[in-house]
Order: sequence, then C-alpha cells, then structure tokens
Amino acid sequence: MNVTIKGYSARVDWVSVNPVLEPGKKDGEMVVWVDIDSPHGLNSFGITFPLKEYTPDQLKKLIEEEGTRQFEEAITRHAAERKRSEAYIDQKLQRLGVARKVADAAGVKLLEGRE
Repeated sequence: MNVTIKGYSARVDWVSVNPVLEPGKKDGEMVVWVDIDSPHGLNSFGITFPLKEYTPDQLKKLIEEEGTRQFEEAITRHAAERKRSEAYIDQKLQRLGVARKVADAAGVKLLEGRE
C-alpha cells in the first residue's frame, strides 16, 4: 500500500502484532512498518495503533494521520540524539586535546583509545 506521510511518499512494508509479553507494549496493538522517502535521515519506522479490522481506506487514512504524528516525533527524537552525539564527540575531542598537551609536557606519547 502506498501512502503519504508529512508530504513524503511511503510504502507499507509489513504489519505485526505486538506480543502481550513485550515490555512497554499494550495488548491489542499492531505495528505497521513503512519505508519513507524523506531527507531526514529516517527511511523507515513503525506506526503503532489499535489492533482491529480496517477497510483499505480506513487503514490508509489511519496510517497517514498517525504516521505523520509519529514521524514528527521520530524526527524530533533523532535530532535530539544527534545533538547529544555531537556534544559527546566535542567533549571527547576537548579531553583528548588536554591529554595531548599533558603528554607533550611530560615528554611521553598519548595513549589514545582508552578514554
């Protein structure tokens, strides 16, 4: 099934039911996994919604509406994770710079990869 999510072309890849015993998941939910053509670095994701029968039109509408909401959340989450990652890398480079200066002052080689 082809759908549009936040203005991007997407395709339903598969559907599954969340197991009752899976932590954090509610009984009676299903996941529709979609592949999406977006420039956001997110090319597939799962859309969770109630497990019940839907007509093709109802399913398409639900996937597009809920998919847009969950896609926006995923983009926001990915952006926050990217910022944390970049901050970690910056801090690591700063620590390495200080350690390199200390090693130079001591006249020894910096042993990298152990921070």
